[in-house]
Amino acid sequence: MVPYPSMLDVPYELVEHVSWLIYARRRELNSPWRRLGCFKQALLVLAHLRKNETFAQVGAGFRVPEATAWRYVDETLEVLAGWAPGLHEALVGLGDGDFVIVDCTLIPTDRVAADEP
Repeated sequence: MVPYPSMLDVPYELVEHVSWLIYARRRELNSPWRRLGCFKQALLVLAHLRKNETFAQVGAGFRVPEATAWRYVDETLEVLAGWAPGLHEALVGLGDGDFVIVDCTLIPTDRVAADEP
């Protein structure tokens, strides 16, 4: 496995934060031992999300089976979803000109800031 940081173009602090969330979840479940430590699990999940790698690819990169990679991603996404703000919290503080896409639809656009609606 290629060591951090050349492996992934995300801030070290993000990997560290996600790994602490995973650590807290493992303690909550009283399940401290896993094939990968919390930091490596965070790297695996962020590589999957950031680079759009398959479970087989990230599993091979971290020397874990594809099913284990899938479980790590599933577990971490559950942890992140629990940590994320609710809809009301996310909408509080939006200003004029801010917008939110609630259904997670990616909308390609070629508009530039100077264009008028």
